[in-house]
Amino acid sequence: MIKTFFIYVLLLTSGGLGILYYLLNDKYNKQNIQVRVLTKQNNSLTSQLNTINKPNETLKVYSRPIRFNTGETIKRCSLYISPLSNSPILRSIPSNSRVAILDGVEALETLWYEVRLITSDTVNTKGFVRQELIKELQIIETHIIKN
Repeated sequence: MIKTFFIYVLLLTSGGLGILYYLLNDKYNKQNIQVRVLTKQNNSLTSQLNTINKPNETLKVYSRPIRFNTGETIKRCSLYISPLSNSPILRSIPSNSRVAILDGVEALETLWYEVRLITSDTVNTKGFVRQELIKELQIIETHIIKN
């Protein structure tokens, strides 16, 4: 009687362990497939990002004259660290924010203003904003006399 009890316990234990092994192995295989799919997607996105961030030719940034020394943002926009749409963003600027216009540049056929936010903040207040997002307010007097 005790022998048969131990045989039944041994059979139930080995059956339970077999089922547990099957379930854990199935879970491992599913996660392994998921990791491979995510790795492939990550590699694809990384290669796309590398082609976006690296222009095929030498980047040329042209200086453009500015006619205004102050402006106001037309709508909420981003302050970029450089005059490129894929450059890091320093901060978001709310609409109707006053800015000092420091310089004008053209990069990749897009016009940008180098601006300084007129604010009491001292962190991330100088950068680039696309020209179409700034409403010019005050004209610069050049004092150039033409004959």
